[in-house]
Amino acid sequence: MAVKSQLSAPKTKNPNTGSHSKAESQGQWGRAWEVDWFSLASVIFLLLFAPFIVYYFIMACDQYSCSLTAPLVDITTGRASLPDIWAKTPPVTAKAAQLYALWIGFQVLLYTWLPDFCHRFLPGYVGGVQEGAVTPAGIVNKYQVNGLQAWLITHVLWFANAHFLSWFSPTIIFDNWIPLLWCANILGYAVSTFAMIKGYLFPTNAEDWYVP
Repeated sequence: MAVKSQLSAPKTKNPNTGSHSKAESQGQWGRAWEVDWFSLASVIFLLLFAPFIVYYFIMACDQYSCSLTAPLVDITTGRASLPDIWAKTPPVTAKAAQLYALWIGFQVLLYTWLPDFCHRFLPGYVGGVQEGAVTPAGIVNKYQVNGLQAWLITHVLWFANAHFLSWFSPTIIFDNWIPLLWCANILGYAVSTFAMIKGYLFPTNAEDWYVP
């Protein structure tokens, strides 16, 4: 599930206590986390090429019966071109956008309205309100961990619809899967871009903005 802003006022770790290291008191992520060039290059590679890799697999399944080599052979031999392959790819549709918006809205409601109860009866499962990572300014936000609960509720409703309710076709995802994939990529990049801009320009905790 997506993480929302803290449920209660954030607390600051006491740097004088011995239970947390100096690194923890200064933060575990963001500008307080120094990474090597290999890790940075790997992240940039994923950001730039992951959607294209996924598209290649889906295009191969949709147009070439799941052969991963046939598209390359057709392109190198001149039997097909990139514009030809792209022209055969289903675009984003209004129906897919509506379905995806309803799905995201439903998951947001499950996250915000239903506190986790799975941790009350599942041994070893850590759910409910939990502390997140230490921010660059040493602040700890609290989050509602109820993703497993949302997963269970979603699947129960799905099977209830398929066998009893008949609100929508059980094959609705398969029928719209490529347009839904576009919607997922668009939202993923939009949320990531917003989170980066928010972290630099208007972080949840003003103290984090001043950490070098």
